[in-house]
Amino acid sequence: MGTYTIQDEAARIFHSVLLADPRLEIPKEVQEAAKRTSFDPSALSKPFLPAPVKCTESSAALWALLGTFGNAIVAQRYGEPAQQQSCLVSSDVASLFLFSFLLLRVGGRPVSDPAVAARYSVYDLTAQMTPWRRLVTNVYPTRDGRWFHLHGGLDSDPCLRMLGLPVRKEVGDEMEAIEGLGERVVEFDAQWLDVEANEHWRQAGGICLTPEEYSDTLQGKAVAGEPLYTVEEFLSDALPPVPWPEVRTTTFRPLEGIKLVDLTRAIAGPTIARLAALFGATVVRVSNMELPDLGIVLFESNLGKRDAHLNLKTEEGRKALRELIQDADVVLDGYRPGVLERLGFGPTYVHEMAKRRGKGVVYARENCYGWKGPWKHRSGWQQISDAVTGIAWLFGRMWGRDEPVMPFLPNSDFQTGIVGCIGIMNALDRRNKKGGNYLVSTSLNQLNSFLMSLGTQSPETQQDLRERWPEMLNFRYYDDLHRQMRVLISSLPKVAPGLFQAKNFRTMRADLGVPDEDMVFLGPAVTYDATVLQYNSGSCMRGTHKPEWPKEEQST
Repeated sequence: MGTYTIQDEAARIFHSVLLADPRLEIPKEVQEAAKRTSFDPSALSKPFLPAPVKCTESSAALWALLGTFGNAIVAQRYGEPAQQQSCLVSSDVASLFLFSFLLLRVGGRPVSDPAVAARYSVYDLTAQMTPWRRLVTNVYPTRDGRWFHLHGGLDSDPCLRMLGLPVRKEVGDEMEAIEGLGERVVEFDAQWLDVEANEHWRQAGGICLTPEEYSDTLQGKAVAGEPLYTVEEFLSDALPPVPWPEVRTTTFRPLEGIKLVDLTRAIAGPTIARLAALFGATVVRVSNMELPDLGIVLFESNLGKRDAHLNLKTEEGRKALRELIQDADVVLDGYRPGVLERLGFGPTYVHEMAKRRGKGVVYARENCYGWKGPWKHRSGWQQISDAVTGIAWLFGRMWGRDEPVMPFLPNSDFQTGIVGCIGIMNALDRRNKKGGNYLVSTSLNQLNSFLMSLGTQSPETQQDLRERWPEMLNFRYYDDLHRQMRVLISSLPKVAPGLFQAKNFRTMRADLGVPDEDMVFLGPAVTYDATVLQYNSGSCMRGTHKPEWPKEEQST
């Protein structure tokens, strides 16, 4: 048996797992194009991220599938000079992609700089980043000896009221907040918290289960046979095949001319839309200036997008959204399950709009738990998925703890972003060949189930990672994502200095509130011979644009 390398394992996952999965319904053109996809041998070959699961290898393999799907579409659309081009995947960039918002530089300053933070903090309308409110989103022990992950979402008020605690409280430091919250949570059983939070207060939260416990739940059993994504087709004589848009291009990106309405917040959904923009789509993000947002993430996830303010609870807002959808090819829903249906823009109505115009649409949706089972209606976040599926227990065991420890990065968010974009490409390809409407479904839990199905790193690799990341050995159940990411960002350049090469980054003019300002951000994990992946624009602030499609947005 040869030496384990990231590239070899990523290639195995790509060819023997993803391409071989009949449930993903990957067309023969993509299977053929896969012969021209390879993994950059100059990238780091030894696992370096402090994780028991194969985050780098999985991300690289998914980027390979995304890049290969794009390559097959490019060949259909443009012919020469991109007909037989190769696709090269950088596993280094695929790793950095999993926390790329932390690597962003705006006006020459990192996102941690107080001057930059002050600009995106305007989106923290509920003061979530104060220690007392932020650390509601954390793991705490319960009265019955279990562990429960509370989640305040973008507003911790309901969680704190559920616990009978003040919604605002000044604390001396993070540990004082952790101790104060923990003293209250331990008064309740885990099952009480699970039902109370999800079914009464409608707040995300979950019991930290082992992988075996999750598989044995009714929810785990309901989605056990589900693939990474599903694409449901609704064929109709009224919806003929849709040609790819005619465009003038020098970049030969696969989704040029495709119009996508982005109705998402947080990380996974916005990442799906950002990747679609990278691959050429024209994206209009619908935001609401009256609601909070994850500002530090939004500064990066708005790359390539136009951002328009709409209040969908008003007739004016719904009318504007209806007009956007009227000309859209893709509608992306990342809201809590059922929200857009209640607003009148669920898949049934959007598909009916497409029938009336005689041109099919792709409705893509993303949630936490999956689209079957007793928990499908629940809201959820990356941390909740990592808690309920067993990922947190795998991390805890790696660090020698008999307790769950949350991952140091939002892996399931970003990799679900890749999966969602793959599903959209699959559906658009089918629409081109067969016509019809499509429903693409993805979830954080399905991504985590896929990741765990790949197996954990070997005991030898995990020991090597423990030795290379000694500070991680100090982490406990209460060390949330923010506390861990500080160590990640400070230590990674020393652990893996080869990652931070200039070739892995790009520069564009930003529209983030300061005139004539550049932003430096992580580039794509795939490159081609002729196709050039790039964004049509740098990031912008919320509400920068009108809710309308640009008259023309082609590459130059």
